[in-house]
Order: sequence, then structure tokens, then C-alpha cells
Amino acid sequence: MLESDPPAKREILRAALKLFSERGLAATTIRDIAAESGYSNPALYKHFSSKEELALYLFETCHHRLWTRCQAAIADAKTCDDRLERYVSQILTLVDEDPAAMAFLSENARVLWPKAGPTVRRQTMIALARSVMTAGTTTTRKRRPAIHPDIAAASVQGTLAEVARMIQVGVLPGPAIRWQAPLVDLLRR
Repeated sequence: MLESDPPAKREILRAALKLFSERGLAATTIRDIAAESGYSNPALYKHFSSKEELALYLFETCHHRLWTRCQAAIADAKTCDDRLERYVSQILTLVDEDPAAMAFLSENARVLWPKAGPTVRRQTMIALARSVMTAGTTTTRKRRPAIHPDIAAASVQGTLAEVARMIQVGVLPGPAIRWQAPLVDLLRR
């Protein structure tokens, strides 16, 4: 949700995010969102022409927030190790701060990513993870065989997404940030 959005729209988005992350996109109706937000169906349609438009707007907004915060966190890091620490920390912080948004992004990327606008589609988490794994120097003492940057980036993103999911469903205890050191150690290897 953007600060520039009118209060009614922000409340509708808050309600939709809560319901989408709890029930899923397919199982949530416009009526459900209206009831949760305290607004009528016509009020929702004033801001969004359909549930799909609302979901896509929410997806793009949440993704842009995640990407922007992660990109800013790694921007001035000098080493690969520092970038990795900051990147992992930022994602885990967002899991703790806004678990519904992170769950919504994770669960709906397959359906909503292809529909996202060109700006969002240029801001990929894989590209950020690739820049984390390939920029600067590492403090690792032993020289290891090179790993393809796309495989390294996918491994980073996949590991972080799975840890976030395990925290969200209660398999791993939160807060997410408590897992930063072991995750960074694992990802460095």
C-alpha cells in the first residue's frame, strides 16, 4: 500500500492482503474483502475493477517494496560477504515486519508475476541475488570452484523463501531474524 493511496483504498488493500495471505487468492471474494475492510462492494469497485486488478496492484506494490528495500540495503556494501549479510537481514526483517505481504508474494508469484507491469518485471529478486553473489570480494579463505551466478542466485532466493515459509507455518520458530547467522553461513558455503 502506498502512502499516496487514499485511506479507503489502503484499508481495502490491507483487508485484501490479510485475506489473500490467510485463505489464498482463489478462495477470497470481493464480498469477503468488503466485509473485512468495512466498505461496500461498490466502494471496492471505485478503486479496482476486479479482484484480479486488486490482487495485481497489491502484488506489484508489495514486490516493489521488497525489491527497493533489498536493493537499498546492499547498495553501498563493499564485499560479497557484506552484501550477503545485508540481503539476508533485509529479507528476514521484512518477513518479521510484514509476514502477510511476504506470504502473499511467495504464494502468488507464479500467477501474478507474468501479469505484472514492465517496471516490476525488471526488478527481479533473482537479479538482486545474483548481484549479491557476484559483486565485490569474499572473505572466504579457500578458493572454491565457481558456481554459475544464476544457480547461486536461485539457491539464495529458494533458501530464503523456504525459510520464510517454514516460519510462516510454524515449522521454524520466529522471529525470522534469529536465523540470519546460520543462513548466511549456509549461503556462503
